[in-house]
Amino acid sequence: MTDLTPRDDAKKKVSEILKRVDQLLKASELDQASQQLGLAKEVDPKNVYIHAYEERMAAMLKEKAEMDVIEAKRKAEEEEKRKEEEAKRKVEEERKRVQDEARRKVEEEQHRKEEERKRAEEEQRRRKEEERRKREEEEEEKERERRKVEDLRRQKEKEREEEEETVKKIEERRKEWAESEAKPRRVREEPREKAPEPAERVVPDIPRSALEETKRKILEDRKKQGAPDLKIGATKTFRHAYDEGLEIYRRVIVEVWADGAATPDEEEQLKGLRASLMIVPEDHARLEREAKTEAYSSAFRRAWSSGAITPESASSLAELRRKFRINIEEHEQIEAKLLWELRSSSQKAQILIIDDDARLLKLISDTLQDAGFQTIAFTTSDEAFSFLKASIPDLILSDINLETSTMGGFTFYEKVREIERLQEIPFIFLTGLTDEVLIRTGKELGVDDYLTKPFSEDILLATIKGKLKRYRQIRKSRQKK
Repeated sequence: MTDLTPRDDAKKKVSEILKRVDQLLKASELDQASQQLGLAKEVDPKNVYIHAYEERMAAMLKEKAEMDVIEAKRKAEEEEKRKEEEAKRKVEEERKRVQDEARRKVEEEQHRKEEERKRAEEEQRRRKEEERRKREEEEEEKERERRKVEDLRRQKEKEREEEEETVKKIEERRKEWAESEAKPRRVREEPREKAPEPAERVVPDIPRSALEETKRKILEDRKKQGAPDLKIGATKTFRHAYDEGLEIYRRVIVEVWADGAATPDEEEQLKGLRASLMIVPEDHARLEREAKTEAYSSAFRRAWSSGAITPESASSLAELRRKFRINIEEHEQIEAKLLWELRSSSQKAQILIIDDDARLLKLISDTLQDAGFQTIAFTTSDEAFSFLKASIPDLILSDINLETSTMGGFTFYEKVREIERLQEIPFIFLTGLTDEVLIRTGKELGVDDYLTKPFSEDILLATIKGKLKRYRQIRKSRQKK
């Protein structure tokens, strides 16, 4: 095999380059083709094929330039057309917007006029309805006045007739008595048959004072609620009278059940009261059930707060249920709720109460226990002071005038304050006296507050809650320090 001469080697390189140029030209890669032709000319400047490809590429460049001009012209025409169409579209949209705005304004104006017309018609209708209603009310008022006058006239006429009848009967009896006295007495008078007298209605042995007090409380409650007074008159309906009797019966039955189930005597009295007030059996059963539940719940709370019973003391719970005749179903409904409630509030404040009036002491203790407080009650300051030597209550409530104690209220207060751990415990005095000297003396000693008897439950609870709140805030701030 003969070796290639330099000339033959150059031709071969140029041939390979031109092949790549041909491929690039077919692919319209003119810039790269131009670079390859430059390389070929460096290898063989006189190669005729190189010049041919240069002419071909020049023609293609010229054709490409012409096509670019044509394409640019086409794009310019398309852009101009697009702009014209965009301008037309905007003009059309503006025209449509103006038309829609004008139509909307016309519709709003029509709607406004229609609304004004409807309002005018409604206002006219309302005025006519108001005038008609006023006329009807005036006519009804006139009719009520007329009926009232007529009822009063009939009532007066009836009262006058009854009075005349009573006077007539009295006069007849007086004449009969005078005639019987004028006749000579017989040695033995035959007994005359008497017409059977109508049986008198059995009146229950409910104390009159209790009924009057109950009725007074009812009227006071109704007055506080803004309800009209219950007055006996010609216009009073049977429903009103029955409701009043029902309320009186409810108050009485609550009092009866307050200390346990009704005794046979109390049941007999309640039976007579039901007859006199015409209470139906259904209402009696409902009121008795409510009174029993309320009384048992209150007794349970008080016993729990005082520590007399606990959830584990089965005998005490059973005794309490027997006292209020609570069966198993009622037990499950009431006690489960009460135990949950009392357990959740087992951290209630403990109040120490001292008063030599046992009745008032129990009343205050029951009130505080019903409000959720724990209470320790003593009738003498000596017993209370012995208790305080080993215990710390959350608040002390003491009467000033303790006649059965060796220490009066002021002395007891000073003794309590001498004990360091009791110096900040809130101390409230109870007094039935309004002597300014006593009150000033207590304030000079540093007592926290005064309650003058008689006081309401709301004032008592508000005062205690306020003092406890202040005491807890002071303790909390000191603990933070």
